[in-house]
Amino acid sequence: MSDAERDALMLRAAELYYYERLTQAAIADRLMCSRWTVGRLLEEARDCGMITISINHPHARDRSLENQIRGAFDVVDAIVVASPEEAGAAGSVVASAAGDYLTGLRPRPTSLGVAWGRTIAAVAQAMPDRWTSGLKVYQAFGGLIRSDDDDVVMRSISLIARKGQGMGSLLPAPALVRDVDLARRLRQEPAIAQTLRDAASADTILYSPGAIRDDSILVRSGYLKEGLMEQLRAKGAVADFFSHFVDAHGAPVIPEVEDRVIAIGLEALTGPGRRVLVGHGQDKALPMRVALGAGYASAVVTDSRTAAAILAG
Repeated sequence: MSDAERDALMLRAAELYYYERLTQAAIADRLMCSRWTVGRLLEEARDCGMITISINHPHARDRSLENQIRGAFDVVDAIVVASPEEAGAAGSVVASAAGDYLTGLRPRPTSLGVAWGRTIAAVAQAMPDRWTSGLKVYQAFGGLIRSDDDDVVMRSISLIARKGQGMGSLLPAPALVRDVDLARRLRQEPAIAQTLRDAASADTILYSPGAIRDDSILVRSGYLKEGLMEQLRAKGAVADFFSHFVDAHGAPVIPEVEDRVIAIGLEALTGPGRRVLVGHGQDKALPMRVALGAGYASAVVTDSRTAAAILAG
């Protein structure tokens, strides 16, 4: 059989299969060949580009970018959903994908360390009710002092615990205190120390990195003054993980600020458990790249525009 005849046969098999929706057995009868030959014709048509398959859905994944992320960084899973055309819609799409990923993990998470925030609150909202039972959820760094922001903490921790038919453990302490000695004493307080230990040793840790921005929740809540934010930037801070302000290599930039943080340590992000990094948007691309490069994630969930920006850095 000549190449032209083979191409014509591939085309006819593809048309019968995709346009007329015939089974491979019916196509074999039509073309007077075996079902194995029909399967081989369709496979060759896909391999040579005669057949291309496109999935058009808000949760459709970009497999090429996922492979590039896995190749560039040491992560087990990369979930990259197509960026929606509608402005501002990426957050809900990424949150939904993260919820699907977490609830689809096997074995199911039994303990979850959570870094609260607007992104994680959206993930909590996207997770289905009763997806598991007995889930233990631990707040991985301190809370807030403003009532309008505190709902972000409750939605991130309590809602995930309720949907997992389990129990949430909140940290009765701020994320950052002014005095180093006070921070040390708070970290030694039994209830706080136990919650931090449980969060750090959870089988799954879920977080979204923070960008070094003057409108961050930590600034708005009064933990960080604008002058300190400028000082952090001047020292090379490019990201915020659990209120740990780190440089491009993932290392804390100011020891004195680091000593005032009420949070799990960064070493928890390099442990053997599942560490799920979630984020979207241009301002998150650099922090996510730092987290991936430092080995602070075993899985990442994002959208295609953010993934491209991560890889381009």
